[in-house]
Amino acid sequence: MLATQIHPRIFQVAAPFEGGGLVNCYIIDAPRRTLIDTGTASVPQASLLPALKELGWDLADLRIIVNTHLHIDHAGGNAEMQEVTGAGIHIHKADAAFTDRERYLDKYCRDLLRLMGDQAQIPQSEAFQRQLLGREWGIERVLEDGDEIDLGGDVRLQVVHTPGHTPGSASYYWESEDVLFSGDAVGGRGSRAGGFPLYFSAADYAASLKRLLDMDVSVLAQAHRYRWSAATQEAVRTGPEVRQTLDDSLAVWQAIETAVRAEVAATPEIEFRTLFPRVVAAAAVALDNDPESTATPAGAVATVAAHWHEAVHH
Repeated sequence: MLATQIHPRIFQVAAPFEGGGLVNCYIIDAPRRTLIDTGTASVPQASLLPALKELGWDLADLRIIVNTHLHIDHAGGNAEMQEVTGAGIHIHKADAAFTDRERYLDKYCRDLLRLMGDQAQIPQSEAFQRQLLGREWGIERVLEDGDEIDLGGDVRLQVVHTPGHTPGSASYYWESEDVLFSGDAVGGRGSRAGGFPLYFSAADYAASLKRLLDMDVSVLAQAHRYRWSAATQEAVRTGPEVRQTLDDSLAVWQAIETAVRAEVAATPEIEFRTLFPRVVAAAAVALDNDPESTATPAGAVATVAAHWHEAVHH
């Protein structure tokens, strides 16, 4: 089974992608059937289209595609899903700007490699990102915080702008069912073993977590299997697990923030490449990572850089 039912109207598709990744996309069975996120360029053929067939749906039944944000593993399948189904793409306005490939690659590829002095890796990384991004696609509706997406019947998704992971990261709240599709807005201890949560604005990320803590959410449908303080690592959290996931995410943010601020206070002119391994080691316990490891944790460069920029410039 490719599609797992997590609610009478919601199906989860756990889709593997290049580089050992796994992204969870969600299908909502409403009068205007809706897909949340499309994975990388390979995911439609490998997982999403077969899942729709498994459900017995005609491809033309899919009317709306909603992106939680514009990253390769969430919007890379947009062009194919749009072309095959005719569904219209909805994305927050702050991420809509990154449909420009050069702007996308500057922020999510080139800038990070330059920061670590790894310019030589840029061509290879860029080629990989372009492959996963897929073909270009058009946006039917640019979203803003507070907008409503009417799926027909009694199904309405409220747009909750939850920046941090990206400028236009958005969560989608089905209020009558207390279901929140959070994409990567809630990063826990990162999705990969030994990794970090990934975000590009530390202040925005913390503010988004605090905003979600004030909402009534009984089902948190995440895009990845984020690590947290419990032994299980499922993408869908329910009941008290929701608040625990948010609390754990904030605790990790605080550990990284404290470590970065301590380094900057001790040496205000510290270079990023000096600060980075110290912060990785200092925050390791909070992340349940190995403090002795010398490997660069997945997600850590962007996240530590976000805290560093804010500590140095504010």
